Amino acid sequence: MNQSKKKIPLNFGPLNINGINDALALELDSGDVTMSISAQNHAQRNHPRDYAHCLPHIASVVNNPLYVRDDYKNPDKVELVSKPAGFPDWLLVAVRISIDINGCYNIVSFYPISDKKVENRKAKGHYKRLITK
Repeated sequence: MNQSKKKIPLNFGPLNINGINDALALELDSGDVTMSISAQNHAQRNHPRDYAHCLPHIASVVNNPLYVRDDYKNPDKVELVSKPAGFPDWLLVAVRISIDINGCYNIVSFYPISDKKVENRKAKGHYKRLITK
């Protein structure tokens, strides 16, 4: 019998608020990054070919983002970007930067992005390098 795996809310640990605050001149409070079942469904629906491929690498991006960008087109969101070990592409993880009632930040989407897109955004100054302290 082939049963599909039931989704559960996911917790990816603390958001790198120091690096994000420094890079984007924000004043975020500490909190974990989570992903609800509905956000997982949204990502799976919008990026069906990439969902299963990317999901195992989200924690790596959340815990060690290389770049961050304020997503001006979607207020209250930032993009965390990194090239996780064992993943062939750059991975973008979009996070809502307002804390929810549980004291957490929420992932709203994730998907791979090309080297060209990363390089273009770096050249335009959109991606800010996170410095780990």
